[in-house]
Parts: sequence; C-alpha cells; structure tokens
Amino acid sequence: MLFFLLLAPFALHAKAGTGKLEGVLHGYVTDAVTKKPLCGVTVLAFVPGTNSTKEVTTDSEGYFRIAQLPATQVTVQFDKKGYQSAKRPNVSIREKTSVRLNVEFLPEDVSSSSDHSDYPILRLLEAS
Repeated sequence: MLFFLLLAPFALHAKAGTGKLEGVLHGYVTDAVTKKPLCGVTVLAFVPGTNSTKEVTTDSEGYFRIAQLPATQVTVQFDKKGYQSAKRPNVSIREKTSVRLNVEFLPEDVSSSSDHSDYPILRLLEAS
C-alpha cells in the first residue's frame, strides 16, 4: 500500500504532462466614446459543449487575462453596468498561443442610431 501511495504523485504528474496544451486570451477594454480604459468589466469565456467557463475582471488599465483555456473555439462575453453587453463567438484558442482581443465598449445611453452605431468593436489580434 505504501508503495502505491509513493508512486501516485509521479503518476499524476506524468498524466498531466501528456494532456491537452492550453492557450491564453488577453486584451484591453476601453470606452468606445472616450477611448479610456474600463476597469471592472466582467469577461467570461465559455467553452462550447461543456459547462466550463472562466471569469475575470479587467484591472485599472482595462486589461484582462484568462489562462489555461483549452485549444478550441470559445465564446467571450463582456459585461459592465452602464454599458451594452458584448459577445464574441468562435474565438480560436490554439495550443501554446496567446490570443489578444481588444474591445471598445459602447455605453448604454448611446443609441444605436448615433454616429457610434458600429460599436462595440471587437478586434482580434493574434500573437505568439
């Protein structure tokens, strides 16, 4: 019995090393009108076909980072009180890759018929 207890950590470590490689999603959220960073934006990454979600909040610079996402397509949702919710489906996460997603967030009080009707803009930039 003691022999198996001593081997268990090694077996778990070996199994973890052979699993799926993961990626990172990160970026900045800014106000679409003022172009200033938005802190406190909730960023959710949903993995389709599972109940798996990852949630983070933007910092004072509007920056967010979600690590350990599986190499698959995820849906990313951005929410903050006073702003229109934004969703980006089919964001491709690749093994050992960092994906950058910058968002310009439209305030709720800006109507869709205004000059800012093309917001929120979701721009996807990939970096390794």
